[in-house]
Amino acid sequence: MILARSDVIVKLEDRLAGRISDASLATWAFDLFYAVEQDDLEVDGADSEAIAEVLDDLMFADDPSFALDEADLRRLIARLQEP
Repeated sequence: MILARSDVIVKLEDRLAGRISDASLATWAFDLFYAVEQDDLEVDGADSEAIAEVLDDLMFADDPSFALDEADLRRLIARLQEP
């Protein structure tokens, strides 16, 4: 499976819509980050830096000191939509 920017955007939109919690988003991001690091999941080379940065921000989003608000999540979506 290849992880695409659109996959991450869908998850961010799920969080914005209240369909998933901060904890669920953080767990999902951590699992994906780990899978990519272990070469169990591929990321297109052109997308790898943007996806890695966003996953890094999301992995700890369930911790109050790293909590992301709506503006932060929208900023991450914008980052993923950049060429």
